[in-house]
Amino acid sequence: MNNFAFPLIRGAALALLAAGLGACSNSLLPTSMAPVVPATVSLEQAELKLEQVRTQRAATEARYANSEVTCYERFFVNDCLDEAREYRRVTLSYLNAVEDEAKHFQRKASADARDVAVAESVRAAEAEEARMAANPAPVRVEAPPKVKAPSKKPTLEARKAAQAAKLARIAQEEKAAVPERAANAEAFAQKRIDSEKRQRKVEEKKAASAKKAEKAAQDAAAAAQPKEVKISK
Repeated sequence: MNNFAFPLIRGAALALLAAGLGACSNSLLPTSMAPVVPATVSLEQAELKLEQVRTQRAATEARYANSEVTCYERFFVNDCLDEAREYRRVTLSYLNAVEDEAKHFQRKASADARDVAVAESVRAAEAEEARMAANPAPVRVEAPPKVKAPSKKPTLEARKAAQAAKLARIAQEEKAAVPERAANAEAFAQKRIDSEKRQRKVEEKKAASAKKAEKAAQDAAAAAQPKEVKISK
């Protein structure tokens, strides 16, 4: 199915998104058929977007399940199911785009906050080291100098290495999320296959019922025909 099939259903899906996500921000409304999500500007906005996505995704799945039941009661089952699937696909596509953008903002904000904290810690440590170097403790002449114990503070190089390890871990977490998204896509495809199987069963039952009704009508017509009576001469 191409991306421009069932424009009325696509428009209805986008209208639903506008109504459901409007409380989050007017900038959430897509400006074209493809999912286009404006950038999140705060953690509060990101959390609100994710809450709205969860609500709308549950509503979309419930609507699709109800549409399947309704479609099987109609004459044009295929057309009805195609429209329901297109509505669901367009809606979930946009919701996924909103969710991905909001989560990306949260992860980036968290990483930025850690970077700022580490940088501030490094600056404080360097300032303390400079102060101690500029103002060494006085040495008493009458007493032997005390041996300064090795510093237990991590060195600047160690702190930088720890920060690099944190950033590498964040990148690894981002990479690990890719298989999960692939698994979600595979699960969605399997659901679609199951739905099509159910549709075929309905069509087979309809065909069997029609054939049975036609045979019953033929038998009834045959029984209604007057029988020929032979008269003996």
